[in-house]
Amino acid sequence: MKAILTTFLILSAVFLRAQDMKNLDIITPDNKKTTLTFEETATFEIHSLDSLRIYNHAGVYRSTLKAVKGVLLKDILKDISFGEESPKVLSEYYIVCIATDGYKVVLSWNELFNTSIGDSVMVVTNIKAATNGEQEDELALISPKDRATGRRYVKQLQAIKILRVRL
Repeated sequence: MKAILTTFLILSAVFLRAQDMKNLDIITPDNKKTTLTFEETATFEIHSLDSLRIYNHAGVYRSTLKAVKGVLLKDILKDISFGEESPKVLSEYYIVCIATDGYKVVLSWNELFNTSIGDSVMVVTNIKAATNGEQEDELALISPKDRATGRRYVKQLQAIKILRVRL
């Protein structure tokens, strides 16, 4: 009986962790949290890439993602209030994308909403298929227009924090 209960608790924890991995927390500068469920990502326009070669910081090829599908990060964030007083201060905001293992990448508000890079930064919704089953978690982040695509490749994307530069 003890073994059955232990097995049940372990399986429950694994199941709950797997369920959490399908959600994306978005945290604003005033610490308000919005949770975007995996199912809600389907309400955004889906974008596709035939493939994306992943290069490390030194320009060395690491892997290829195939048949990538996802939604633009700027589409997810466009209706989130940053708490800005005027559009002029949007230049002071930056976005931190965080993986479950603590890996973080940063994009500025201007980079995301005011450059061609923002037209391609994508939250990947089919990462398991795109990696041929090598990655189990549902969400990842990629920036296909970067030279070193691996630097802003966030596997197991868990949260996005919107912060303001304070000097």
